[in-house]
Amino acid sequence: MNVFRAVVLGIIQGGTEFLPVSSSGNLVIYPAMFHWGAPTLSFVMALHMGTFFAVLLYYIKDVWRLILAFFNTFKKERTEEQNFYVHLFWMLFIALLPAGIVGVLFANKIANVFSEPHTVCIFFFITAALLILASVNWRKKWDTLENVSLKHALSVGFLQIIALFPGISRSGSTIVGGIFSGMNQKDAARFSFLLSIPTIGGAGLFEIKDALNASVSGISHTPLFFGFLASFIVGFLSIGFFFKVIKRTKFYVFAIYCIALGVIGLVFS
Repeated sequence: MNVFRAVVLGIIQGGTEFLPVSSSGNLVIYPAMFHWGAPTLSFVMALHMGTFFAVLLYYIKDVWRLILAFFNTFKKERTEEQNFYVHLFWMLFIALLPAGIVGVLFANKIANVFSEPHTVCIFFFITAALLILASVNWRKKWDTLENVSLKHALSVGFLQIIALFPGISRSGSTIVGGIFSGMNQKDAARFSFLLSIPTIGGAGLFEIKDALNASVSGISHTPLFFGFLASFIVGFLSIGFFFKVIKRTKFYVFAIYCIALGVIGLVFS
């Protein structure tokens, strides 16, 4: 792995992590198309840590309030804002559990079995189908984060399980889970991105030592650093880009990309 390839993969990771197009799937398909060989799991996790710090920085105020919310849970008297963040904290915690449990037990086996490019392409089509369904405006009144409930949290949590398969978008599946349970697009996305912080951060803790060990990760520290940096910068910018896009269009735009990449991947990978 040289610096150029590391930066390109970092850009791909940062540009797709928060868009509903599966960053893990993109990191399988593009290297296969370019005949670069599959990046190691540790290197991929290093790229994910770049986007972890990107979303952490983007939502730093919310993260701090959510940390305080845990301790405010035990206060008898709370302000309206404190009540909001306490409730949001526990809904995020509930949403984290399903995929967290399955991920700890089976994530490596799933990744090893389904990281073959042609199989990932099939999962891109599944992501596209979910996004097309999420584009249907089937409610007159949508829920917001102010009234997020157990129904929303469980819907998001269980949809996140399928995102363990490369090619099925984590952000896409969780946003779709929020929409299917009645949340509006913007708040479903915000809930999804806040949920990504413990999801990506927790997964990164299992791989950080291997990622920093060149003999294990299969990559030296220089390309690792530049890949991480590219992922961080592009990831931070892509969050704001995503919110601008969903104000103007539906999720079928991302579905078109998933279908196109799936077809291209089947032909050229």
